Amino acid sequence: MPQNFTELSEQILKNFLAMNPSVARYYSGLHEYDGIVPDFSRKSIENYLSTARQQLADLDKLDRAALSDQEKFDVDLLRHNLAAGSFDLADLRHWETSPLFYVGGLTLFSYLSRNYAPLEKRVAALTEQQKQIPGFLKVARENLKPPFARPLLEVSIMALQGEIRLRQTDVEAVTRSPELSAELQRESAQANRAAIAAIQELVDYLKEQQAHAHDDFALGRENYEKLLRYGELIDMPLEDVLAAGERNLQENFVAINALAKEIDPNASLGEIKARFDKQHPTAEDLIPYTQGLLENIREYLIARDLITIPNENRATVAPTPASQRWSFASMAPAGPFEKSNESFYFVTPPEDNWTPERAEDWLTVFNYGNLEDISIHEVYPGHFVHFQHIHQAPSRVTKVLLMSSPCHFEGWAHYAEQMMLEQGYGNNDPAIRMAQLTWALVRNCRYIASLKMHTQAMCVDEATRLFMDYAGLAEGPARAEALRGTFDPGYFSYTLGKLMFLKLRDDLRARDGEKFSLKAFHDACVSNGAPPLPLLRKKLLGENAGALL
Repeated sequence: MPQNFTELSEQILKNFLAMNPSVARYYSGLHEYDGIVPDFSRKSIENYLSTARQQLADLDKLDRAALSDQEKFDVDLLRHNLAAGSFDLADLRHWETSPLFYVGGLTLFSYLSRNYAPLEKRVAALTEQQKQIPGFLKVARENLKPPFARPLLEVSIMALQGEIRLRQTDVEAVTRSPELSAELQRESAQANRAAIAAIQELVDYLKEQQAHAHDDFALGRENYEKLLRYGELIDMPLEDVLAAGERNLQENFVAINALAKEIDPNASLGEIKARFDKQHPTAEDLIPYTQGLLENIREYLIARDLITIPNENRATVAPTPASQRWSFASMAPAGPFEKSNESFYFVTPPEDNWTPERAEDWLTVFNYGNLEDISIHEVYPGHFVHFQHIHQAPSRVTKVLLMSSPCHFEGWAHYAEQMMLEQGYGNNDPAIRMAQLTWALVRNCRYIASLKMHTQAMCVDEATRLFMDYAGLAEGPARAEALRGTFDPGYFSYTLGKLMFLKLRDDLRARDGEKFSLKAFHDACVSNGAPPLPLLRKKLLGENAGALL
C-alpha cells in the first residue's frame, strides 16, 4: 500500500489513464499513451474494479489532518472518480450493453490534427494503435450482449462508419505522405486496411442486430439516482431535481414568447425564428466569419473584465473532420500537458455535393444569432477558456481528471451563454437573445426528457412532443433529441450544471455583499479543473455549503 498521498494519487491516476488512453492523449495531451488501446477484456475490467475498491480503502486510511487543503480537495476528486468509474463498469455495464463504449478506443484525431511531434513519429504511433484494433474489436464482440436498444444501435453504426470514413480519407492520405519512410508507408497502409475491415465487420454485425433491437432503454429510478450520486455527487430526491428543471423551462418559455411579441406582435414565434434562420454567412464565408467573430467576443470579455484570459493563444476555426460531421460545431482544445498549443473550433459547412436547397437548410443553424451563442459556449468564455485555465490548474490530479463532471464542463459553457447577455453582450440584439433562449429551451427539454423517460415511463413519442412544444423543434430534430435521451441520460448536464452555477453565484454574492467579484467567481469556476459542483461549492463556501439548487 502507498504510504503517502503523492504515491497513492499517482497510482490511481496511472490506473485510470491505462483504462482511458484516448482521454489521456486527446483531452490531457499525455502522449506517452500514444499507440495504446485499452484492455477491456472481462478479466481486465474485473481487475480494475478490484483495484478501485482497494484504492478507495487506501484513500480512507490517509491522515486527512496531515494533508494540505489542495490535497484534501484532490482526495475527494479521486474518490469521486473511482466511485463513478466503478458504477459505470459494475452497475451500468456499458461494456456489455453499448457498442458506443468501444468507439473511444478507435479514435485517431490527436495524431492527425496537432503537430506535437514530427509526422513520422505521430504516424508510427497511429499505426501501432491501428494494428491493435482487430483484437480490440474481437474483445468487444466477446463482451457485448445483444439484443441492444434500437437508438443506440443506430448511433453506434453511424459513429463506426465515421471512423471508417476517417481512415478512407485522412488516414489513407497521410500514409502516402512523402515525409514518411517507404517502410512506414507500407506498414501504415496495411494496418489501415486491416482496421477498416475489422470496423466494417462490427458494423455488419450491428446491422444484423437491428432486427432484434428493443425499446427497453430506461435506467429506472434506482440507477438514475446512482447516476446523479456517483456521477455528480448529487444526493437529492428526484422530484426536487425535476421541479428545478421544470421551473427553468417555464421561465425560459415565458421569456422567449415575450421576446417574440416584442420583436413583432403580429407574427408567431415560428415565423420570427424563420426570419432569423435566413440571415447567415454563406458556405464560403462561414469559416472566416466565425474566426472574426471569436475576436469580437474575446475583446468584449477583456473590456468588461469578466474573466481572466490566461494567454494570447487562439482557437483556429476549421471545417469539422469527416468522422465527426454529425456535429454542427465542437471544440477540440489543447490539453494541459499538450506539447502543441493548437486548439480547433470545428464548424461543419455544407458538403460540396449537396443541392443548394439542402445546403441552405443546413446553414440555417448558423444564423448570426446562433453562431454567436454557439461560439460563446464552445470558445469564449466556454470550453476553450475553461481549458486554458485547466492548463494552470493547481495540481496534477485536477489536470488529469479534467472531465470528471459533465455538469461542470457543459454547465459552465451553458451558463456562459446566459451570463454574457446578462452582462450586455450583443447590445440587446434580438437575434442573439432568441438564439440563447432557444438553446436554453432545448437543454431544458433534454433535462426533463431524461428524467421522465428513465424514471417515469415517458415514451419517445411523448419526449418528441416535449421538444416540439417547448423548444420549437420540427418533428425530425425533436425525435432525434428524444432518441438521444434513451442512450445518453446524462444530457441533463447542460441545464443542471447551469442551475448549480447560478445558485453558487447567488450564494457567494449573498455572503460577500459588495466584496463579491464576478470575475473572481468566474476564475474560480474554471481554475480547478472540472470537479463535481458540490466539491467546488465546498471549496468556495466551506463545509456548510448549503443547497445545490
